[in-house]
Amino acid sequence: MREPVVKSRMFLFAAAVAAALMTTVAVHAQEPLKLPTQQETLAKWPWSITVHPAPFQQQRVQFTLKPTEGMEYKYRLEKGGTFLYSWTASSDLYWELHSEPEGSPRGYAEFFDTNQGAASHGAYQAPFPGIHGWWWENKSDREVTITLSTSGFYTESREFRRGQPVKITPLK
Repeated sequence: MREPVVKSRMFLFAAAVAAALMTTVAVHAQEPLKLPTQQETLAKWPWSITVHPAPFQQQRVQFTLKPTEGMEYKYRLEKGGTFLYSWTASSDLYWELHSEPEGSPRGYAEFFDTNQGAASHGAYQAPFPGIHGWWWENKSDREVTITLSTSGFYTESREFRRGQPVKITPLK
């Protein structure tokens, strides 16, 4: 005799829980969703956006390095300026991704990536105004071709080769 009473109480309890859940869901469904303000979002994620006054640039260039030759290729960026990059080489090279802060002494640089290989891909954000880019060095006994593709908020490129004047190209 006792078993039907227990089952009916369990049923009533389950029904009461289900009704309470449905009421809670119905009440919450009627409350408007509170979205964070722009200021609240930026306070949490300040690095998520950098607005620039000019459109981004795109560039694809190719260089050939003779055996044991090195060269630099850099972009002029303001603080917070960014670029995406992808470069490949026909053979392994030594490279450095480094930056020279505006107004720094000749020869001063800050290094972000030094490595050896035939490719590198990434995104870079300038921590200060200045020129930012690569030194590639061909340590082999054969020519190496580098293909560099970038998109970003740079205003000029600079090519440095030993014994030649710096090649500055404004980008608009």
